[in-house]
Amino acid sequence: MSEAMAAVERAVRFGIKINKNEEDSNKRVTYLYDAVGMIPAVMDFVEGAFNYGSWGNVEFVKNNYPCMVKFDGTEDYKLLATDYSLKADGTTASDVANVDYAGNAMAAFKGGWLCQYETATDEYIIWSNVKYDDGYNAYHRTAPDGVIREGFYRRIYTPALLNNVARSLSGQQPMASKNATQERTYIKANGDVWEHTSWWEWNYIIALLKIMAKSEDLQEAYGNGNMSGYVNDSTKYYGVLATGSMDDKGQFYGYNAGNKQIKVFHTEAMWGDQWERICQMVCDKGVVKVQPYGDCNLTGAGFEKVLDFADYGVSGSVGGYMKDTVMTKAGRFPVTYTGSSSTYLCDYFWLNTGIVAVPLVGGRCSNGLRCGACVVLSNTAGCAYWSIAPGLSCEMPAAAEQ
Repeated sequence: MSEAMAAVERAVRFGIKINKNEEDSNKRVTYLYDAVGMIPAVMDFVEGAFNYGSWGNVEFVKNNYPCMVKFDGTEDYKLLATDYSLKADGTTASDVANVDYAGNAMAAFKGGWLCQYETATDEYIIWSNVKYDDGYNAYHRTAPDGVIREGFYRRIYTPALLNNVARSLSGQQPMASKNATQERTYIKANGDVWEHTSWWEWNYIIALLKIMAKSEDLQEAYGNGNMSGYVNDSTKYYGVLATGSMDDKGQFYGYNAGNKQIKVFHTEAMWGDQWERICQMVCDKGVVKVQPYGDCNLTGAGFEKVLDFADYGVSGSVGGYMKDTVMTKAGRFPVTYTGSSSTYLCDYFWLNTGIVAVPLVGGRCSNGLRCGACVVLSNTAGCAYWSIAPGLSCEMPAAAEQ
């Protein structure tokens, strides 16, 4: 049996099909392959508990855990999933809030291959445990040298700026008001294996969330996040919350209030609070370009074209709730903006085809229901505001701790 055939034999695939013409955010999603018959995951706001449905023992859920990672990229130890102040043994104090610790608090993501494509009527998102065919990629865990690693580490907390280093630690006020070049300098101060979160990593997590929830409305499924906690007071950080408020809430947790944190896959503030600036994708005057792997740059030099908004009659400065989208291997990009907070994709999008835009994702604490899988392609790398903070990721060593 060939290697490719062997991969197909052992494949587990969880997929969704999205009906482009259905406006109901739940009805437009259908389960495919091994997901057929599974119960979607959802946050139970009444009971204050996350309901995993059928997804609690799925590989990409089980292989996600909180840990401390040293500056050299070595995984030091796991954290107790239900209380980050403790190591995984449940008794020993952790360094999750220790500013003198030589590393950061990170969420580990292991494995996975992702396939995204469309037909005239439907869009498809499929996760697999193997490379089922050439339509599947693992760019979310591909190192700059092109080697596919076991996984990647992503910040648990929005980075704080401590001694000119972007740190993921509990009990800190997130950094702000730095441009992308400054952010990257502070990120790289951790060490060579640290980087802005990539577009691939963010898109991968959003894909998993939509598969698990069997819905386009991520805020309804997982929680609103700090979407309306804005205050016009710089001494109160404009309403941006300090890190660590969900240290004892487990892997997933959210509220239907609008001024509390959201956590998914052990990651705080996936949306709300501040925009997260990410790399390996730019929109170069209306042309979306991605970098499958390599040293991140903010110009798009050497990147691969995946979509030109001009081909869909879109130009200028536009925005709105996403309605019609184009599904590419690098994710979805909207070409009409007449949806709403409760129909179609349920999230917002901004675009300026006159600039080289570096992506901002998630939404800030004044964006309300526009938050979620929200994308902004209308800011240059030079933009620096209170409402923008960097992502933070770390390359996983070739032989990470099991």
